Amino acid sequence: MIFSSALLANPPCVCLPRKFPVRCSSLPVSAASQLRSTQFDLKTYWTTLITEIDQNLEKAITVKYPEQIYESMRYSVLAKGTKRAPPVMCVAACELFGVNRIAAFPTACALEMVRFVQLIFVFVY
Repeated sequence: MIFSSALLANPPCVCLPRKFPVRCSSLPVSAASQLRSTQFDLKTYWTTLITEIDQNLEKAITVKYPEQIYESMRYSVLAKGTKRAPPVMCVAACELFGVNRIAAFPTACALEMVRFVQLIFVFVY
């Protein structure tokens, strides 16, 4: 395929209108606008989300029969000291588009479980 040099020099710019107000909070728009002057503390946000994700992972992986398999799943997924970056970013992305964080937790937990399965397969095979 041949492109003209004029097209490559001036690539087209597409600007899409926003349908939703972009905010990183599950607060209503009026409450979020009142908090604009406050500073965002990433460390507090991150640790709060990790705590909530850990609680949801605890609920998601209950011990059933055969216990040994479920215990090993819990041991690997619920390991202390993990950063939980993918599920935190999943919840933050949902909040960015105005979705309540509670609705994002099932997807975030599934993402973390798939990530750990992938890590286990990388080390085993």
